[in-house]
Amino acid sequence: MNKVENLTQITLSFQAGTTRESMDLTPKYPGLKFIFGIGSEGMTAFECELEDKAEGEEVLLHLKKETFHDFFEHLNPTLMDLFDDRDDIYLKVKIIAVAVAENREIVKAMAEKSAHGGLGCDCGCGCGG
Repeated sequence: MNKVENLTQITLSFQAGTTRESMDLTPKYPGLKFIFGIGSEGMTAFECELEDKAEGEEVLLHLKKETFHDFFEHLNPTLMDLFDDRDDIYLKVKIIAVAVAENREIVKAMAEKSAHGGLGCDCGCGCGG
């Protein structure tokens, strides 16, 4: 079974809820696909939670609105709307796929990451651009 490690391409699915036991905010939220471990500051706190996990495994996270951006850093999944009327949520993350990333995919992901946080970025995500 493939495990999450540096420079692998991982595909995740999300479910969100108001408690550990209830994924009542969304039946299934849009997923996320990214190259693991390419952050300029090292791994994100989110990536640390996924490291060495295998395809099919799930991780349950308790996220706070005020630390959301620091937790995900450059990955910035589109989940902020889940915090509309609340200060915290639970996020169930399932590792759908782990694959060896091709060199061109790694270079492309690094370039996108650099452009996203660069000067003039007006994406509205709080990336600091």
